Amino acid sequence: MNMGTKLQKIVEILSKKYEINEWWGRYTPFETLVSIILSQRTYWKNVKTATERFAERFNGVGDVAKASVKEIEEVIRPAGLYKVRARRIKNIARDLIEKYDGKLDEILNLPYDEAKKKLITIKGIGPKTADVFLMATKGEQVLPVDVHIFRIMKRLRIACERDDYESLRAKLESEIPPVQRTKTHLILIEFGRRICRARNPKCEECPIKRYCEVRKNDLAMPNI
Repeated sequence: MNMGTKLQKIVEILSKKYEINEWWGRYTPFETLVSIILSQRTYWKNVKTATERFAERFNGVGDVAKASVKEIEEVIRPAGLYKVRARRIKNIARDLIEKYDGKLDEILNLPYDEAKKKLITIKGIGPKTADVFLMATKGEQVLPVDVHIFRIMKRLRIACERDDYESLRAKLESEIPPVQRTKTHLILIEFGRRICRARNPKCEECPIKRYCEVRKNDLAMPNI
């Protein structure tokens, strides 16, 4: 089975198992960006709590840029890693004030490639964060690759050892039609959180185990 057929079949199976949650609709673009930063390697319910606290406490980019790191830490504490993330969020806010007068509209009005280039010049925003942000706020038809998706694709042997973020994203986007990419991104993350976990994956409950190359080769899952 070629990679395209395999990946498309896997997405089809998982689409029937999991509902997608386009969580970003209730937030401003900057709050969405903060939520993306908080969501990395964090339980989603804790991210939701921290993002809601953040939205209630701060009124826009300028308010965050003026706040103390300590104050931001207290607000986002439920998401964990709050000391590192608070500094990152404050630095992003200050950068946005200096470069864009605190407004993200200038970036969001640009075509995808230009918007992404602008975003990754802001310290604290990498390619994946930029892609998720543009997918959420602009409806860009990209397929961001987070830690869950990377892990799943390695276990399926769709990703190889030399793949980096951009090469794997391009590989997946070549097989998934644009209109399905947001849904695929969200479904794969849900599958990674629930079943194909980094530690103690629930292999016996896995709906796509027949496609798993690691399982076939009887390798130790936690070491991947």
